[in-house]
Amino acid sequence: MFRPVASVLVVGIIALGAAGANSMAQDYPDKPIRIIVAFAAGGSADIFVRAFAQRATLGQPILVENVAGASGAIGLARAAKSAPDGYTLTTAATSTFAVSPHINAKLPYDPIKDFVPIAMFGKIIAALTVNAAVPANTVGELVALAKANPGKLNYASLGVGSAHHMLGELLRRRAGIDIVHVPYKGSPQAQTALLAGEVQFFFFPAFVDAVGHLQSGRLRALGVVDTRRSPAAPEVPTLTELGYDIVAPTWHILVAPAGTPEAIVRRLSAEVQRVNSLDDMKRILAQQGADATYSTPEALKEYLAAEYARYARIIRELGIKAD
Repeated sequence: MFRPVASVLVVGIIALGAAGANSMAQDYPDKPIRIIVAFAAGGSADIFVRAFAQRATLGQPILVENVAGASGAIGLARAAKSAPDGYTLTTAATSTFAVSPHINAKLPYDPIKDFVPIAMFGKIIAALTVNAAVPANTVGELVALAKANPGKLNYASLGVGSAHHMLGELLRRRAGIDIVHVPYKGSPQAQTALLAGEVQFFFFPAFVDAVGHLQSGRLRALGVVDTRRSPAAPEVPTLTELGYDIVAPTWHILVAPAGTPEAIVRRLSAEVQRVNSLDDMKRILAQQGADATYSTPEALKEYLAAEYARYARIIRELGIKAD
């Protein structure tokens, strides 16, 4: 049967491309892998990545590089522009993949188009905490206090558009209260302000970070921001239990540049899940208030798209804009 030369050439090119991708995946990895963490060392993403790097058995070392700045945009832009060959990876977080894109129109990366998800390290439960001097032992009492003192209660955040800012604004909207947003440069400064009484409440990004202060009696936990209670304090109710539709866990997902061969993505996904199943890795995750979470790359792609759309709706509702 006669076939046009152009068609034969196209079929041949496709076949060669597929063969090349398969060969690359079979040989992968044959050199060190780099994972860019778009934040400073010491945060949850950094801890998860370094723990994974130490326990992975891919036959090559995994190098971790912290590229902080611009709320994660610098590191993510660098990762997005890297070759899609499985040798440069990074992590997606709620703030960088679901929140920032709807606030900053000039982001140098597109979380949906520029990356492909590999595996989730875990989700972290945030907690609404108040200074012990605040006369409120429940969320209901905090809301009543705010209503009795409009514009007098302050809450801390890590800046306009941060998860903490959104949570404070969601509480303001859902509870119908008048509260004041006070942004800080980082979590240590926000926590110091809360402990000093400069602000009355703060949504700790990880419940476990507040445990020491809760045990000392300097802070009080009123609710957690998830559909489940925290294993660290199962007696503390969720905000949804209390009638406030506020669910905003912080998730950390390993991702690769778009176009990375599927076979490489699947191999990396299987390795993350293997490491997450190790008892010592489970302990590390638990120390950060996270649970090992298993999901396929396809399911994670749907999850990221859903979270992206959900936060777009929330940000539109709240009218949050960058400074």
